[in-house]
Amino acid sequence: MKNIKMILGIALFTATAVLAFAQQYDPESDFRAEPMDGGRSAKITSYVGSKWTVKIPPNIQGLPVTHIGDSAFNGNKSLVSVTVPNSVTSIGSGAFSGCTNLNSVTMPNSVTSIGSSAFSGCTGLTSINIPSSVTSIGGSAFSGCTNLTSVTIPDIRKTARFT
Repeated sequence: MKNIKMILGIALFTATAVLAFAQQYDPESDFRAEPMDGGRSAKITSYVGSKWTVKIPPNIQGLPVTHIGDSAFNGNKSLVSVTVPNSVTSIGSGAFSGCTNLNSVTMPNSVTSIGSSAFSGCTGLTSINIPSSVTSIGGSAFSGCTNLTSVTIPDIRKTARFT
């Protein structure tokens, strides 16, 4: 009887701890960000989480996330899928460079620029759909994406600049 009470006590403690952790989890904590535009928006400077599938939050610390900074996810070998929110307008240089297992990127129509080497070395990437809102793609943005077999680029020749 004493052992049963002890086991039940441990189980109750464990369940309480798990629930407390679940209630305190904040997806924003997986990201480091800094304010931009005089404190009107935020730029993600790094990802410190370990999830395979990442949905970038549209707001961090009460500010809309408008930029994914240079090298923010650089070299992350765990990342398989990323969804960029509608608030983001630019993806920085080398933002996802070397994310060798990245195979899915969902990019919204709010994105207007993709920096140089943004996805370079993403060998797991097999296809990408670049939205028609993109007017600037930096050099080597997809270099070393050896398995990239499908790229959808809208007809943006009149407004885009490729650097």
